Amino acid sequence: MSENQDPEFPAPHHEVGERQDVRVAMSDGVQLMTHVWLSKGEQPAPVIVVRNPYIGREFRPDPEVVLLSAYGYNVIIQECRGRGSSEGRWVPFVHEKQDGLDTLDWIIAQHWCNGNIGLYGGSYLGFNHWVLADSLPPEVKTLYISVIGTEQQRFIYMDGMFRPDIYTSWTVTNAGADLGGRSPRELEEQARQFRPPLEMDMTLLGKQLDWYRDFLLNPGAGEKLWQEGFWREFQHIPSRLTVPVCMVGGWFDIALDSMMLTYEQIPPEIRARSRFIVGPWVHSLAPHGDRDFPGGTVNGGNGGFREVLGWFDYMLKQAAYEEELGTVKTYVIGADDWKYWTSWPPLVQKRNCYLGQYNTLGETPEADEHQLTYTYDPLDPVITVGGSGLLSTFEAGPGQPRTACALQPEPGYRQDVLSFLSAPLEEELYLAGSIEAVLQVKSTAEDTSFTVKVSEVLPDGRAYNIADGITSLAYRNSSPEALPYSPGSLEEITFQLWPITWALRPGSRIRVDISSSNFPAYHVHPNQAGNWSTIQETVTAEQTICWGGNHNAYIQLPVWKSQS
Repeated sequence: MSENQDPEFPAPHHEVGERQDVRVAMSDGVQLMTHVWLSKGEQPAPVIVVRNPYIGREFRPDPEVVLLSAYGYNVIIQECRGRGSSEGRWVPFVHEKQDGLDTLDWIIAQHWCNGNIGLYGGSYLGFNHWVLADSLPPEVKTLYISVIGTEQQRFIYMDGMFRPDIYTSWTVTNAGADLGGRSPRELEEQARQFRPPLEMDMTLLGKQLDWYRDFLLNPGAGEKLWQEGFWREFQHIPSRLTVPVCMVGGWFDIALDSMMLTYEQIPPEIRARSRFIVGPWVHSLAPHGDRDFPGGTVNGGNGGFREVLGWFDYMLKQAAYEEELGTVKTYVIGADDWKYWTSWPPLVQKRNCYLGQYNTLGETPEADEHQLTYTYDPLDPVITVGGSGLLSTFEAGPGQPRTACALQPEPGYRQDVLSFLSAPLEEELYLAGSIEAVLQVKSTAEDTSFTVKVSEVLPDGRAYNIADGITSLAYRNSSPEALPYSPGSLEEITFQLWPITWALRPGSRIRVDISSSNFPAYHVHPNQAGNWSTIQETVTAEQTICWGGNHNAYIQLPVWKSQS
């Protein structure tokens, strides 16, 4: 029995099955260590499959996955190629599709498989199932996937800005390099700050990682890396899905944007039989940060053991199912409850809040033109305070990055952070969808970056981040290719912030912070043109924000009303 098990769970049918270790040969002869727990109940039985690359010095299975064998499932946990006790060479992403299909062929041929298979996993373990989801044998009836989508370019970049705390940190610990006794945490920090970033792998890890360098050298969505071959095919796999999927994500998870785009791709007839659950969670699918989320905690991983068991019982055993299919179920921050959406994104009313004089936000644009200027120095970046951009390092101590819904510093707490504040709200504002921000900007640099963060300031003065975004000028307005910029020229830039469901209470204020850095959630822009990963030297830049007159600058809120 798992220590996380809810006392209201149905009693297990029997004890957990005995573990068997089997070496399964792939089509190229490489043998992968595969751990099997056969149900002590009726056989043959349904099978739940997990493929895991995160194997330490010794194999330690997730106890909640193993627990499923006590409910009538045969459980398979396989160590990925080149990991743990499996043979072969570990290269991220490359072998997972064929190895996954070979493993399914082996499972289907076993006498204990009753022809009903479910694929289960989160993060890279979920990637292992998405990658073969357009080639499934008929025995696979469903997928249960958390905190991963198929939009890899959007997962790594936001409008030209790389996410080092995710992929640089992950690379350090998953490159298969000999760290020579060095602290992984300290090495990750060195790697995130290394210049030029492209040379980090050889200098710190002693090996060239072509797959990582591909990510660094191809920031634009129009690059060949994303438009042809493996990643292009992976991006569109959900559009070819033929079985239902239960997806689970978090408002403060690194993969939220990718998951939303993935869900939208699923064919309508399959989406009608699927589910998408989004809680107030980070990548671990647990709440984090400084704000409480009443009713937002679940027992167990991957959205809760009850959710996992209920889905597989329904899909693989044809048991009754109480939840609504064809819905997106989200936790509404501020309202502190859950809501089912039959259509996502929902139909909303747009409400603009315009930048105003004296650092205000108003309902109408200013008649006169105004501007503010600040200095952006890449050697002194704004440290991440809240949001969805952190995976590896946060909450380590005073002055360290903070993730999720974090208490914000005072407005204008740095000279390079411009804060704008609205009047107190007279009524509740129920946000459902993506906030859009439009700015008019100038810079003395040939290329640079700008950030936007939207927060709720409660009546008592505490401020919590709602959503944030970032863009380089080169990839402004989601350009798939790098655009030129003439220093000193005025440009309109648009930010699409990641979606949210959030109820702002009466008496609260809306706050908008504008700056040029958000590290380590995103890389520090060097204020120079060219591929960011090849640049070693940085320069300072004067950044100007304009509004009023002919220069509209605003945020647009997606306001949901029950009658809309």
